[in-house]
This record gives sequence, structure tokens and C-alpha cells, in this order.
Amino acid sequence: MLPVLLTVLLVLAGVLPAGTSTITAAAHPHGNWGSAYRSVDGGRIWFDLNRLHPVGTVFDVSAPSPPRVWEATDRGLLRSDDLGNGWARVGPAAIGERVRVVSEDPADGSVLAGGSGGLFRAPSDLSRWDRVLPAEPLSLTRTGGTVLVRSDRGWHHSGDGGRTFENGAAGLAPVGEVAGRPVLATARLDDLDVAGTADGAYAKTRGGTYRVVPGTEGLAVTVALATEDGMLLGTSRGLLRFRPGTPDPLVPEQDIPPFLAIGAVEVPADRPDELFIATSITPYPLPPAVPAAARPEPGGVPGVLWIGGIAVLIVVAGLVGGRARRRR
Repeated sequence: MLPVLLTVLLVLAGVLPAGTSTITAAAHPHGNWGSAYRSVDGGRIWFDLNRLHPVGTVFDVSAPSPPRVWEATDRGLLRSDDLGNGWARVGPAAIGERVRVVSEDPADGSVLAGGSGGLFRAPSDLSRWDRVLPAEPLSLTRTGGTVLVRSDRGWHHSGDGGRTFENGAAGLAPVGEVAGRPVLATARLDDLDVAGTADGAYAKTRGGTYRVVPGTEGLAVTVALATEDGMLLGTSRGLLRFRPGTPDPLVPEQDIPPFLAIGAVEVPADRPDELFIATSITPYPLPPAVPAAARPEPGGVPGVLWIGGIAVLIVVAGLVGGRARRRR
């Protein structure tokens, strides 16, 4: 009775047109938003972490120490201490409503998060938030104590875990290409190399040449992750599982709505079968060309390509071996 009464009131108020049927809450769990998802079995089954707290876009996700999970969303910086059963908005007001990046340091629990108000860092107890970059970050990738950030003003790098930054892309290597397209993601499954681009996934066996994976043409493939059950491909239209050599080699993951774009992915270092992905109801913007450095510095960060709120690690001298781990 209550939903019918609510509908009548909304029609009378002019909010809904006459003839509108009864409103039913959550008719589809993803009628108009994205989510972060978690899998504990290498991507066979996925759990929606935003089922009780919908957002429009999850630009980034960080979860090196589950059950704690961080989300950078179009509705602020969110943190859950119970794998999504409850979420709290955290961070300084100056960070802005749209938060593009978040990364928890697995070494000390400190957090980097950034939005229109710049990039901020907090210790593990969140007792203070210090602005470490005034520019809005578009991507962030962390490799040990090295942090590389692409902002609306260019590249910035840190060698002390994000406490201080200098301008420039120190250690940035040239970005690889496949079929004339910049590589967004790479992974290796047995003797098969897979590369994701803005126009499909490409695969080759060792010593062979790259050929497009049928069914991925026209899709931006931003995630490539080798699992025990084939290769997971995160695309601009859902999550696909690629099992080469089988009668049906490319199938969609049923737990992920096919209209959601796939963004960042994280695999906790000590839990190789636990995966976290970020999704969006609208496609993540495709990246511009990345300036190539003359030479990568010893121990520097591999080439990075930014896409939406995700920085994608690019391996120049060969593709990633074994189980690929990607951070933004």
C-alpha cells in the first residue's frame, strides 16, 4: 500500500507523469550505478560491495588489507571496514566531491587519495590529511615506496611513499604498442601473451604475432588478469573470461552486469585468489598519448598509461609473467 501511496503523491506533485506504475525499490541492483566487486576464488564468483551504498562511478579501489576497502567515487572517498556491509565517507572536505584515486600503502597503512582539491596523504589512523599535491590527480600507481601520479598539470613522482613529490615522470619508459595501438594492460597465461588496447584484446603465442581476440573488437580492454580458469578481460562493456582453445573461448562473467565498464583491479599480495575491481555505469575516458622518456632510470617505474582514474602499468621488455597484478 505504501508504494502505491508514494506513487500517487509523486504524480500529484508533478514529479512523475500520470500513469506511472507502482514504485518498487531496487528492481534491478544496478539500474543506475557502478560498484566495486570482490571475488575470493580467482574471479569465478563476484560479490557486489556497493549493494547497500550505490554510487555512480567507482574510479579506483584499494584493498591491500581486507576486510578494509577504499573507494574513490563520484560521491566522495569511501571506506569500509567490513567488506562493504557498511561504508563511511572519510577524508578532508577540500578533496572535493569527485575523488579520482585512492591507494593504501600495504607497508604502513597510510593512504593517498585525490580529487579536484588535490592529492592528500593520511597516516593509518587518519588523524590528519596533508595536501601533498595541489593539482587534481587523474591516475596513481604505487610500486613499493615509489608513487607516480598523472595530474591535470603533468606528471609527478615520489620516492618516499607519497610524503613529498617532484615534478616529472622519473623512470617512465616508452609505452608499448600492439597493432599500432597503445597497450593498456598485459598478462601471460601459460605460453599465451595477451595485450589490451582501446580497440580490443590481442593475443599471441610465444614466437607468433598478435591477433585480435574475436568478440573484443571495438571494446576498450583495460584489465588483463591471468587466473587458474583462463584470462579475465576487463572491458568498456563488462568483464569477459577468455579460455583459448575451448569451444566457447570468450564468455561474459554473469555476476557483473554487461553494461558496466571495468576500471581498476587490485590483488592483495598475500591473497592471490582475492580480486577487487572498480566499475562505472559510464565508460572511463580513453587516455591521451603519454610522453615517452628518453631512458628509464634504474629501478624506475615501468611505462604508465592513464585511463579515467586508473594508471595502467605497461611492461615494455616483455609481457607480465604468471598471475598479473595491476594497480591503478
